[in-house]
Amino acid sequence: MNKTLTCSDETIRNIQPAEVWNIILEDKRDEYILLDVRTPDEYADEHLPGAMLIPLNDLDKRYLDIDARKKIIVYCRSGRRSMGGAIILCQAGFSELYNMEGGILNWTFEKLKGPLSEAEDIFKDVSEIKKLIMFAIKMEKASQTFYMNVYRKLKDRETETTELFQKLSGLESDHAKRLYARLKEIQQDVQPFQDIHETEFMEGGISLPQILLLIESESISDKMDALEIALEKECRAFDLYKRMGANVEQPLRELFLELASEERGHIDYISRFL
Repeated sequence: MNKTLTCSDETIRNIQPAEVWNIILEDKRDEYILLDVRTPDEYADEHLPGAMLIPLNDLDKRYLDIDARKKIIVYCRSGRRSMGGAIILCQAGFSELYNMEGGILNWTFEKLKGPLSEAEDIFKDVSEIKKLIMFAIKMEKASQTFYMNVYRKLKDRETETTELFQKLSGLESDHAKRLYARLKEIQQDVQPFQDIHETEFMEGGISLPQILLLIESESISDKMDALEIALEKECRAFDLYKRMGANVEQPLRELFLELASEERGHIDYISRFL
């Protein structure tokens, strides 16, 4: 970390993108919030995995939406608006603030596209929590199907990589079963687990039928193609569960943040093979 700037007897530290990426991968205690202070259109064009969006011109009215007990990493396009955002938060009483130097222009790691998930509409109504959990179960099942199809396609080639896809398929199945067990606790008449079918879309709106068609047509014909899709999917899963955890109460908050942490581990695991 570089030279610090003083603001109301507190400090705003500059932080490099590589440090932020390591935090995304290693923040197992969920101690950090990644705050994007750009516009919704900029966020939809590209954003960092797990980032919370509050445009700079809304920040002075919405800073109470941010957990002041956590460390806040603010970023924007170039690092200028984010410094302004960090100063606003500093003046509002936040004590551990970081400004990502160079902004997203200086970011060379995984990025996501698209607006805030349609699932955000479910987050706003706690009475719809059953629908939210079912939504997550179906996505996990879709991810399991994706990984199993990749494994079957590549299993006669490189052993180490194909075993990765088999393992990831099992992990997605475990996630679905844990979500189902929690759903059973609040809805006794839920349909049997085996009768719940995957969604058309995996996390982040990735179309499962389109991906399966690509696999069958040999468009996804080697491990690099599959690994890059898997990395994007896991980043989107982490992004989604992170926001789910921020929008629900305990004990589901703990469950979703735990799943986000595990998806973050998958990102690290997949990255080793690239």
